[in-house]
Amino acid sequence: MTTAVDLITLALKDIGALGIGQSIGPDDTADGLATLNMMLGAWQGERLSVYHLVDTALMSTGAQSYTVGVGGNFNVLRPIKINAAYARLNPGMSNPIDYPVKMIDAREDYVRIGLKSLVSFPEFAFYDAAYPLGNLFLCPVPNSTFELHIVTMEALPQFSVPAAVINLPPEYTAAIRYNLALWLAPSYQLEPMPSLVRLAGNAKRIIKRMNVQIQSMTMPRGLASEQKYNIYSDRPY
Repeated sequence: MTTAVDLITLALKDIGALGIGQSIGPDDTADGLATLNMMLGAWQGERLSVYHLVDTALMSTGAQSYTVGVGGNFNVLRPIKINAAYARLNPGMSNPIDYPVKMIDAREDYVRIGLKSLVSFPEFAFYDAAYPLGNLFLCPVPNSTFELHIVTMEALPQFSVPAAVINLPPEYTAAIRYNLALWLAPSYQLEPMPSLVRLAGNAKRIIKRMNVQIQSMTMPRGLASEQKYNIYSDRPY
């Protein structure tokens, strides 16, 4: 089992801050652990650095918005964004029906919706990434017959103690070790060797290739029809 302090020790050796056979001191361990958590926190914002998406469900109560985060209505680690959402009709039945909900990425677009309190099949959702709890707004507002689902990125670990085990897919071990070395180097006023920079870049690219999921291309309904469009009048022929 590889622990956090194992990778911190290897990273310090990679930049020459720790010699062969030397033991890491408590101050270096504490600084390395803090830097490791900072790096993984930064990776959390990169879709291709996260290996898994989590589907979280909640029965609608007829409310217009729901909190998202630890202790919220959707009790998950507060996500930076919601990758996808859908509403399920007839949950628990043998043939439930899922309706995709389109995520609105900007509040400026959400405020353009005139009637936000209309109760009907949910079609759009806007996620306000407030802290510590985000807020998910649905429009139209679903009634209590729907089960609401959000798809978010798996939370990368944060380590509270040096002896914590790295519980991640094996491809992450090298990426954490070599990239952590680059993150630690400025604290020791050291310049990483070009070979270390290449190792870090290659290891990070491996996990990005492993995590990539390319969505199927879709087109707006109007463009996919036989109807022609006049670019000058901004309307169909």
